Amino acid sequence: VPAFHAEKFGMGRTELGVNLYSRKVLIESKPQDLLPEWLRFMKGAVDSEDLPLSLSREKPQNSALLGRIKDVLTRKLLRFFADNMKNDFSGYKEFYLEYHMYLKEGACQDYKFMEPLSKLLLFESSAKDAGDV
Repeated sequence: VPAFHAEKFGMGRTELGVNLYSRKVLIESKPQDLLPEWLRFMKGAVDSEDLPLSLSREKPQNSALLGRIKDVLTRKLLRFFADNMKNDFSGYKEFYLEYHMYLKEGACQDYKFMEPLSKLLLFESSAKDAGDV
């Protein structure tokens, strides 16, 4: 997870930053269907041993495997965020203050992951100081 994002400075929409590899060979740089749109702040690489490729070897075939990879990656990231929230709340709070708009966007748009995302959201309360989530 990057330390900051440029969208808050008005730099335009961040593009997806995860690359797809098969057997350590770059297949596609920043594919649009590897992660949900609300996780566009993530950076990294995904390497799959059993990814079927088309004959041109430029684009992966549309298969159920890509959908499964997307679901697994999203679940792992949500679990990582939840564990981070439980084990290191101050660190999660810093992350949340930087990336809360992405999580809220996902909770509104991604029905499949709405429930685990809603558990990650923090809100201000009248019982706490102003600005404290």
